[in-house]
Amino acid sequence: MKFRKKYSKVTVAMAMLHGVLIGIAAVAIVGFIIVGTNGIGKEKAVEQEVVTTNPPTSGETTPASGPAISAEDAPLKLYAKQHGVFSSVQSAKDFMAQDVSLAKADILEIGGQFYVWSAVGIQEDEIEVSEYEMTFRKPFFADVSSCSAVGAGKLRSALSEKELSKIKVLTSVAEGEDDDEKIADFRKNLVAVTAFTSDLRIVRLKLLSHYTHNNGCVKINF
Repeated sequence: MKFRKKYSKVTVAMAMLHGVLIGIAAVAIVGFIIVGTNGIGKEKAVEQEVVTTNPPTSGETTPASGPAISAEDAPLKLYAKQHGVFSSVQSAKDFMAQDVSLAKADILEIGGQFYVWSAVGIQEDEIEVSEYEMTFRKPFFADVSSCSAVGAGKLRSALSEKELSKIKVLTSVAEGEDDDEKIADFRKNLVAVTAFTSDLRIVRLKLLSHYTHNNGCVKINF
């Protein structure tokens, strides 16, 4: 015997209304989620636009944190011709002694390691490297902002020049310029280096080596 459960019209209508309400609520929830997600995406897009469309004022660079740094105080980006890196200065000296072509090379201590460099350029293509020599270009940054305290305020200009004649101009006293003992010492060092070599890449190397080790005002990092 079969039994059929009878529902009143009111019950059926309420069930249908309940289903419609649940459906409307589900659509509303999905809509809120989509709108919220789009809002987050727009906020990120706005942030990115602010970063990319508002560069630092011309002549200044903005570090990751802290105030802007003027172009005159910003570290110089340079390129070295590197022959090797050693854990001790004696190992570096022994390496140089085995190769007569490294007579004008220098050893720079950076971060507790000893780098054998033979040239420094302000542009990458100034440094010629080869697999035969087992050399490569080493990009680095030289912070010379502290060197004015030891009379080497013109060191940045000397490192940035592309003509030897302009570097030699720095060895003489300019009109109206004070010639105190510290500045005179810088000029003396510059005269000695330019007398030693006419190769600008070696001039830069020797100046960096002197003011990194003897005075400690140049800070080199990678």
